[in-house]
This record gives sequence, structure tokens and C-alpha cells, in this order.
Amino acid sequence: MEEESATQEDAGGIKELREAADRGRKATQENDALKREMAFLKAGVDTESKAGQLLFKAYDGELDTESIRTEADELGLFKSFEESAPVTEQAPSEDRQATTERQALAETSVPPGTQTESPYDAGHREFREMVDAGRPKDDAAARFVHTVLEAAGGTTPDQRVVADQ
Repeated sequence: MEEESATQEDAGGIKELREAADRGRKATQENDALKREMAFLKAGVDTESKAGQLLFKAYDGELDTESIRTEADELGLFKSFEESAPVTEQAPSEDRQATTERQALAETSVPPGTQTESPYDAGHREFREMVDAGRPKDDAAARFVHTVLEAAGGTTPDQRVVADQ
């Protein structure tokens, strides 16, 4: 009787081991498939497009980003993707606003040779005007520094700003 129960336990244990091995194989296959898909996505291949799907199925090289990109580029996959979906970079609105403000500051600057007011005084005056107009102090301070540095630079720097030491 004991022998029968031991045989049944062995049979049950072997069955469980086989099932565990099958689950392990399936998990390994799924893991490999996910690694492959991740490698293609990191390389910038659109696996939803027809060309991307074909490359995904047919590619048998190394799964590093550079190798996949090289293969995709040789097949013209990136070229057709770029032509079909042009990418335009949109800068955040804060960046666009800051750029616009910097350009406006540069446009209103006075060349050093034509300025009779001390660059320090001019910078301070511009600083005050900007603060009084409600502009951020950082922008006003940047304008002050810009005025002084502009006077110090160029082919004829303002001697009131440049010190010989």
C-alpha cells in the first residue's frame, strides 16, 4: 500500500515538474519576444507599420540598437517613415517666450560707440524700466548684464567698462 502511494506521489511530482517546465519555457519565449520588440522600439522602428512588421519578422541579426538601425536604414525604413510623417519640434511655450524676449532685448540695444551715458547707468536705467513695467527681475538683471557686456565687447570697447589690471 505504501508503495502505491509513493508511486502516485512520484507521478504527481513528475507531472508538476513537467507543468512547471512548460510554464518556464512559455515565460522564456514571452520574455525573448518582449526583448526583441523592445530592441526594435529603442532603435526607432515602428513595428505597427507594414515595413516595420516585415523587418521585425525577418530580422535575424544582433538585437542591439545600432545593428537594427543599420538594417532598417539599409532597407529605407527610416526614409519612408520620415517622408510619411514629418516631425516638427515644438518648443514649450516658455522657451518660445524667453527666446522672443531675448531677441527683443537685443534689438533695442544701443551700439557702444554711440552711447554717451555710462553703460552701468544705462543698464541700471533699463533694469528699473523693466521692473517698473512688471517684467521679472531675472529678465531685468539679464538686460543690465547684457548692456554692460555689450559695451565691453566689440572692436571699440567702452573704456568705462574695461579695466586694465
